Amino acid sequence: MQDIPLTVTRLLVHGALAHGTSRITTWAGTAGGAEPDRRTFLEAGVRAIQLAGALHDEFGVEPGDPVATLMANTADHLEAYLAVPSMGAVLHTLDPWLPADQLVAAARLGGARVLLTDPAGLAPLASVLPRLTHLRHVIVAGGSESAAVVPGTAYSAEVHDYELLIDDRRKRYDWPEIDERDAAVLCHTTSAHAAPRGVAYSHRALYLHALQAQTPQAYGIGVGDLVLPVVPMSRMLAWGLPYAAFAGGASLLLPGIYDQPAPLAEMSERERPTLAVADPATWDGLLEELATRPRDLSCLHEAVVVGGPGEDPGGPLLAQELGWRHGISTAAAWGAPETLSPACVARTEGGGADEAGRYRFPASVEYGVLGPDLAPLPWDGESQGELLLRGPWITASYVEETGQPAPLHEGWLRTGETATISPDGRVAMKPPKEPSPEGR
Repeated sequence: MQDIPLTVTRLLVHGALAHGTSRITTWAGTAGGAEPDRRTFLEAGVRAIQLAGALHDEFGVEPGDPVATLMANTADHLEAYLAVPSMGAVLHTLDPWLPADQLVAAARLGGARVLLTDPAGLAPLASVLPRLTHLRHVIVAGGSESAAVVPGTAYSAEVHDYELLIDDRRKRYDWPEIDERDAAVLCHTTSAHAAPRGVAYSHRALYLHALQAQTPQAYGIGVGDLVLPVVPMSRMLAWGLPYAAFAGGASLLLPGIYDQPAPLAEMSERERPTLAVADPATWDGLLEELATRPRDLSCLHEAVVVGGPGEDPGGPLLAQELGWRHGISTAAAWGAPETLSPACVARTEGGGADEAGRYRFPASVEYGVLGPDLAPLPWDGESQGELLLRGPWITASYVEETGQPAPLHEGWLRTGETATISPDGRVAMKPPKEPSPEGR
């Protein structure tokens, strides 16, 4: 068999050529008759090539160098998702909604000299820019919404306009040979009680996860679907949707800065997405908006409700309300920064509400539960222990030496989640019996 590296570059080239007519729509609101920004996968792929050329030629970005983003869910952000790893650099996604001290800590740990931002990131960036002395270049995307940003120098960083930077840039790039195990994307875990910890996702992990995320066990998306990721691209890679959609040809509807219930309802009714992925608070807000101002959301085949470590991604009541009132099927997804998300997805298989929180893991991920004596527990649906994971997109270590090594047991990631596993392999997350005061 041929040994071909599994890289983000392959996702970029395949999506742009094989699914070139699939579309990325970025919502721009409705004020003043505004229209969404629309571009095809082919157009986004070409612009990603131009961005890579600009980063290399203008700023000297080389393989292995970090390039940060502080952006909302937009087509420009997706172009950075594609361009930066494909040129061998490392994309560092920073979250605009982080508290200032956590944002500074994560940015300093990443060490990127170049940062891309947009209207969602301008205010938080302005508040911390004097503290980011390592930053040399800020690239501002967002078109007319960012017109007030004048190219020049802000503290130690030069400011550049995204469109002017890539305009007339060459449309070919000599992509480097990349080891599939090299880091492609860097994310940082955040906590009010612990320093940020870096998790680097390899090209191989991202490629394999993008294939898995398209399957019926995950999102079940492909050509003909329009996917609305409300989950942020700045946090846990929008639960795998950008790469999965680009690889499989599912068109994307990106909310930009309009991720509140009213504009989400408006864009859903107008653009007709078939799948939407959001956290419980967003779904609750959308349900309240629909109760006040009904909309036609019959386009949605499924609503995915996400939850991270220690969180309930939405119980039977939320699923019932989406189903009974709006006829929308629901699924629950679980993930963590230490795993590419979704790590697993739960759907009701037997019609009972008690089955709604039972997750199935894909074949690529091994799992089990560990007892307090560190012995494996049986799959009997009753024995509660800590959930362990092992697989090609499960972290083996953190990037920085922070005195907090990755919680591993004989090569398995200790998730900190209390769970049981039924004889048929479904996993039920449980609240911990005795929460540890020290955390993981």
